[in-house]
Order: sequence, then structure tokens, then C-alpha cells
Amino acid sequence: MTDLNRNITLGDKSVFFEKAENAYINYGEKKIKKLMGAVPVNPEIFIGRDNDITEINKKLCENDNCLLLVNGEGGIGKTTVASAYYHKYLEYYSHLAWIAVEKNIQDALLSLSLELQLHLDDIETTDKKIELILRELLTLQKPGLLVIDNANDFDDLNNIYPALRKCSSLHLLITTRVTKCSHAEMYPVNCLNEKNAKKLFVSHYAEHNPSDDNILNLVMEAVGYNTLVIELLAKNLNNFNNELNKQYSLNELLGDLRQKGLLNLSMSENVDTDYKLQKAKPEKIIEAMYDISVLDEDEKAILSLFSVLPPQNIPFKNISSLLNHSDGLDKLMLSIAHKGWIYFDKGIKSFKCSPVIQEIIRRQNGERLEADCRELINNLVSKLDYEPGTGNVTNVSYDEAATLVQYGESVCGHLFPVRGDFSILLDRIGNFYKTYGNLDKALKFFEDNLKLTKELHETFPDNMDYKNGLAVSYGKLGEAHTSLGNLDKALKFFEDFLKLTKKLNETFPNNVVFKNGLATSYGKLGSTHTSLGNLDEALKLFEDARALFEELHETFHNHVDFKNGLAISYSKLGETHTSLGNLDKALKFFEDYHKLTKEIHETFPANVGFKNGLAVSYEKLGSTHTSLGNLDKALKFFEERSRLGRELHETFPNNVKFKNGLAVSYEKLGSTHTSLGNLDKALKFFEDETTLFEKLHETYPDNVEFKNGLAVSYAELGSTYTSLGNLDKALKFFGDFLKLTKLLYETFPDNVEFTNELAISYEKLGETHTSMGNLDKALQFFEDDLKLTKELYETYPDNVGFKNGLAVSYSKLGSTHTSLGNLDKALQFFEDETTLFEELHETYPDNVGFKNGLAVSYSKLGDTHTSLGNLDKALQFFEDETTLFEELHETYPNNVEFKNGLAVSYAKLGVFFRDSKKDKPKARKYFIKAKDLWEFLVKKFPAYIEFQKNLDWVINVLNEL
Repeated sequence: MTDLNRNITLGDKSVFFEKAENAYINYGEKKIKKLMGAVPVNPEIFIGRDNDITEINKKLCENDNCLLLVNGEGGIGKTTVASAYYHKYLEYYSHLAWIAVEKNIQDALLSLSLELQLHLDDIETTDKKIELILRELLTLQKPGLLVIDNANDFDDLNNIYPALRKCSSLHLLITTRVTKCSHAEMYPVNCLNEKNAKKLFVSHYAEHNPSDDNILNLVMEAVGYNTLVIELLAKNLNNFNNELNKQYSLNELLGDLRQKGLLNLSMSENVDTDYKLQKAKPEKIIEAMYDISVLDEDEKAILSLFSVLPPQNIPFKNISSLLNHSDGLDKLMLSIAHKGWIYFDKGIKSFKCSPVIQEIIRRQNGERLEADCRELINNLVSKLDYEPGTGNVTNVSYDEAATLVQYGESVCGHLFPVRGDFSILLDRIGNFYKTYGNLDKALKFFEDNLKLTKELHETFPDNMDYKNGLAVSYGKLGEAHTSLGNLDKALKFFEDFLKLTKKLNETFPNNVVFKNGLATSYGKLGSTHTSLGNLDEALKLFEDARALFEELHETFHNHVDFKNGLAISYSKLGETHTSLGNLDKALKFFEDYHKLTKEIHETFPANVGFKNGLAVSYEKLGSTHTSLGNLDKALKFFEERSRLGRELHETFPNNVKFKNGLAVSYEKLGSTHTSLGNLDKALKFFEDETTLFEKLHETYPDNVEFKNGLAVSYAELGSTYTSLGNLDKALKFFGDFLKLTKLLYETFPDNVEFTNELAISYEKLGETHTSMGNLDKALQFFEDDLKLTKELYETYPDNVGFKNGLAVSYSKLGSTHTSLGNLDKALQFFEDETTLFEELHETYPDNVGFKNGLAVSYSKLGDTHTSLGNLDKALQFFEDETTLFEELHETYPNNVEFKNGLAVSYAKLGVFFRDSKKDKPKARKYFIKAKDLWEFLVKKFPAYIEFQKNLDWVINVLNEL
């Protein structure tokens, strides 16, 4: 074959074409035109395809390869490439024939009979007619070019392929979407790269602003860089935009593609195109590229699946696993790929469908789309099943679950809303994102689920399953808003949750599912009231939850969900009694909680949710024993909690709940070792805690729980370095604590927890600057602390935590003014502190924290009045302090904080009588009482260095008396 690759400019408007149009070659009595059939349009704009022309020429000329299939998806540019080739090599072919396939290739070839001056009326069969036409083509002067455009029918092309192969002296160029035809060589036409696709767009839409390049890239990505679609969209924008007026922006186009789809543009007018030479709206032209009616039912069904899955490579094994009947699936999918509807990557054995074809399928398969995808939805739901206690997906690995969620997201985006299992799919995708830290996405899917369940409930108000589904969706949204720090929204959703579960339980009092739901709603609402500081309301709700779970557990003793629900209700009651200062009651509930979680874990050792529940129960017991002063017991419980936490984290490293739980366990161990005086060990645990929270925060920077956890870990490190005397490091970590809490506060100004933590960060920095002797700086931080705690208290006057926080801020300012020598100011702050603690103690006489705070405030007032010379007042306050500590110690003899507080109050009385009253006998009496208490504490807790220091001090004082 002759090498035709000459230096000819594409689109040359020389005399060659004019001559060619009128040129004939004589064959005896026949004069055969040089150009036969339709003459293709010479592309006015031809970008990024020059190399294709050269490569096609090489393939046709090398090794006598007479036939080449130019294949690619519809609209990618196959016809444009073939047309450009035709015009570039116009001079060098003796004859060029261009036929476009409308019905089939044989009919298209028959159209050449007139051009070849053949009379075929007497020929009986079409096959014979085609044979004669091809023979005639072979007799023509060489070289000749035959272009068959749009040969997209797989069977049609494969049937005529043997006949075409006989035309050895012709160059046959066939444009097709078919990807396999016997042993025919293929030349794939791929999409333009980003740079050339942009050039193409701009060439058709001159009003494009380079500042919109990022939007343009997203538009081209959304249409899979399909050449024809890019051209159509650009021309359509030209219809609505000019130098004076912009009616339809590129950003609006992108919004349409994302929200409405390519075939539902909000603004669309007819455009010119070389594609089939017709002027029409872009949507009509695009939809005409493919006709799904030519496929059989099984092929249509598979394409329905691909139309709702992501436009990316999807491994065959994944598709197979999502279909219940996969016999013959391999052959079916390969057949669809060979026909050019989907792309098959042989190397990774995966299939991909372009976004343009997906849209066409969704439009043409619209009425059957949901039915075709029902099996896919059901299997996604099944595979994304999770354990309620942890949210961890049970059936597949994390990576597999992440892939399935991606598929599910795409399905939801294209099919929402449909009924039934779709609600469960939305819930499971939302739960996945909640479990793995992406709360914004979780919220979106829970909101979509609420919308769907609401619609179902309104349509079928008497259907109890739909009513229950709506109730559960309220609960999910409440949990999501709780994690995001939106407590007011969470409260509203949990109230709606409770309202529906109450109705269900009243209508069907013997339905254990509805009773379980009601118990759960009590628990959720109780937790929210706890966060809002409404402990009495929370306690009542937790008691209601416990009563229902005890009833369920008693009736169905071996039902693990009810046993687990009862365990959690015990935990919530324990937490509430802890906040109320009822440590003995709290310990009893936490022991019951631990007993049940241990039973459940031993029965189901492989269940990670129950294992996590056992880990949490160890943590609760550890915290309670810490408050009771049993640090050795607490340490053992925290070590068990940490051991289980490590196992869970190692098994499920991507589960953020387990990573978060492990971080918290390190914090508990650090705090315990701090109390035991093991500051080096404590520092290591706080550093490990911080490392985990830094990873969580880095991976999920918008997750407020992890940001808050990191902030608290910085505070713990700051406190540890303070105890180690490294105030510079302490100052740095408290600065980091302030930075994060400030960010949380500014992002969620209505979240009282973050406002409170910002106040604490000011307090910590104030304490550090006090220790460093920077009293002016300390004073500023304590004043900032006071400002916030005042705002919190004034906004929530019934929140005892905020009232307590305000009292503490008064105390800090009082102490600072004492150090600055402003005793009158100090006295005022200590009096304000005492007033608040007196109110708290009077309202909550059983709350040991408030009683302890009041005792300490009396001590501050006693010290101040002593310094002011008001000795009678001072003595009264020291005696009131001692009375309260004696009551606390008598009620809670095992609480080391109260025992130590009583010892300190005796010591203060001893100092007062020794220095102010000069009464050594009375002073000795109180010093001895203090010594006896500290001796007990040192003996009981030898590792607690504070007690040893106090004991050494009082022994020295007694020796000097």
C-alpha cells in the first residue's frame, strides 16, 4: 500500500476539493465520480485530534491492513475524525465513498449502486447485490477509500464483516460504537484532555470568562468530556449570553447538570450541529445518539443498574455480588460492552458507563428503572447492615463498605424518592457516615430519610411500620444534631421521637418493638436534657426508660437487645446520679450496668457492639471509684477499658467511635496517674490521647466531637505540665486549648458546652499566668472567664452547671485580687461566690459537689476576713466550712476529696487559733485531727503525693508548737 501520510493541512480550501467534486474517471463506457455517496462536512473546528488522523493513516497503510474500526462512545468525535481524514487525504485517493448507516450497513452500501452505475433490479438477494457492489469497488483505480459511518449495530456489523474483508484493495474506515468485531483492528477515539476540551468549549462560546475555568472543569467532568455534548452546551450558552446580557450562566448550567440532569436544562434553544445535520435543542440531539429499544430485556435491566451507579470503573465481582442471579452475567455484560453501551477494562476486569449514556438510559428506561434496581437496593441494604451499638458494618470490611456506600449514594441521588427499602438504605448510608466521622453527610442522608418516612406516614397514616420508621428517623436526626452540637434541634427531634413512640405503644401495648422504641426515646431525650443541665427531667426520663426495659427483660430474659437496653438505662441513671452527687447510687447502677454487659459479651464474644459496651462499663466504674477515692480500683477498671479499647481499635482501625473511645480511655488513665502522683505515666497517656484526637481531627476537621476531644486533650497536657513545673509548655497547650475552643464557640455560638469550655480555657490560662507571676494577664483571662460564665448563667439560670461555673469564676477573681492586694474587691467576689453556692446547696442539698463548693467558699471568706482583721467573722466561716466537711465526710466516709477537705479545714482552724487567737491548745487539737486524717489517707493511698506533703507539713507544725 502507498504511504499517504503527506504534509497536507487539515481543512485545506485549495482547488483540490473543487476539482474532486466534479472529477470523474473513465472505465470504458462508465464515468465514475471521484466522490461517491454523501460528502461529509469538513470540520470547521478540529482540536486535539491531529494525532488521530496520522495514526489512522499508519494503521491503514501498514501491513496491508485494509479495514479499520474507529470506535468510541456516541458523541466522542468518531465521525469528526473520519471526516477530517477524508478531507485531508482527498487528493491521494482515486475514489472516496462515504455512506452513513441509517437502518443497516447493507442498505447503506446499496445506495452506491447508482454511483457505480450498476443495475441490480434483476438480482434476487440482497447478499448478491452487496457482493456485486463490493466487486465493482475493487475494480476501481487504486487507492480507494470507503467510509461507513455510524455502524453501531453489533450483529449487523459482524454479519457483513466477512464480505468487507474481501475488499483488500480498498481502505475501509468504519466508525462504530461496537468494541469487538471478529479480529478487526480497532482504533479507539477517546475523550479530549482537559486542555483541549476547554479549547473546544471556548471556540463555540466566546463569552467564556477565564475566572470560570474551575466551573467549566466541573461541567466537562459532569458530561464525561463528551465532545459533542461540550459543543452543544457551549452553543446553547451562546443563545442566552452576549456582550450586553447574561441570562444563563455557566454556574447555572452546572447546577442544572447536578440537580436536573443533562436532559432537563432549565434554558434550552435550538443549536446548529454537524451531527446528522439537524438543528434542534441540545437535549433532543443528545438523546438521539442512542436508542435503547434495540436491546433485549436483560440488557436493558443491566443498563438500568449502570445508569444509577457512579460513572466509574466498577469491578465485575462487585456487580455480581449485588445480583442474586448471576448465571450468564459475564457473557451478558461483555455483550453490552461489545455493543458500545459500557466500557470494559480487560486489565482490571471492570465496567464503566459514561454519564451521558447513563442519562439517556435513565430517560429511556424511566418507567422500569425502579423495578430494574430493586434487587440492587435490597442487596445494598443487606450488605450495609450494622451493629446498633457501634454502627460498625458487620457483613463486609471497611473498604468494601465504603465502596458500597459510594454506590448507594449514587443510587439514592438518581432514584430518590422511592418507597420501601429505600428508607432503610438512606438510614444505613447515614449511619456509615456517622460511624466514620462525616457528620455533615450523615445529616444529609438522615434528613432525606425523614423526608421519605414523613411522606410514607402521611400517605398511609394507619401503617404502623411507616409510623415507626418516621419515629426512628426523628431519633437519627436527634443523634446527628447532638454530635454536631445543635442541642436545641436535637431536643426537638427527640421530642418528636418520643411523641410517636408513645402513640405506637399506646395503640399496641403488647408490641415489644414499639415498647423498645419508647424506652429508647426516653433515653435519648434524657441524654439531651442532661447536656442542657436539666438533671431532674433527665432522671425522670431515665427512670421511665429503665422501667420499660426491666419489663421487657423480665418477659424476654434471653432477648439480647432488651438486656442491652436495660444495661444502657442503668448507665444513664448512673451518670445522672453522679451529676447529682449520689455516688453510692451511681456505683450501684454502674455495677448493674457492668454485670449485664459482661453477661452479654460472654454470650456474644464476637459482637463488637457488646464488647464496646463492656469497655464503657469499665470506664464508668473507674470514674465512680475515682470520685470515691478508690484510685487503685479505678486504675484497674481504666486499664481494662483501655485493653478492650485497643483490641477494638486494632480490629476496626477506621471506626472513629472506637478510636475516640481509646483516646478517652487514655485520658482516664492519665487523670488517674496524675492523682496517684505518677506524672510521667500520666504525661504519656495524655500524649497518646492527643495523638489519636489529632488524627481524628485531621481526617474529619468538621467533626465537632473530635475537635472538642482534641481541645480537652490539650487542656490535660497543659495541666500535667503545670504539675511538672514546666509552665512554658503548659502555657502553649492551654493556648492551643483556647484556640480550638474559640473556634468551636465562634462556629456554634448557641452551643452552651463550647461556650463553657471557652470559659474554662480562659480560666486555665489565668491560672498559668498566676503561677508565672503575670497577675495582670491572669486578671484579664479571669475577667473574660467571668464574662462568659455570667452570660451562660443569665441565659440558663436553671442550669446548675453554669451557676456552679459562675461561682468558680468569682472564686478565681477573688484569689487574683487577693494576690494583687485588693482585699475589698476580693471579698466582694468571694461573697458573690458564696451566695451562689448557698443557693445551689439549698436547692440541691444532696449534691455533694455544691456542698463541697460552699465549704471551700467559706474557707476563702475566712482567709480574707483574717487578712482584713475581722477575726470573729473569719472564725465563723472557718467553723461553717468545717461543719460542712464533717457532714460530707460522715455521709461519704470513703470519698478521699471530702476526707482531705476536712483535714484542710481542721488545719486552717489550727492556724487561726495558733496565729490569730494565740490559743495553742485549741490549735494543737485541730492540727492533731488533721494529722489523723492525713495519716489515714497516706496509709490508704501511699502513691498520692499531695497527702504525704500535707502530712509532713502538719507533723512539722505540731513539733514546733
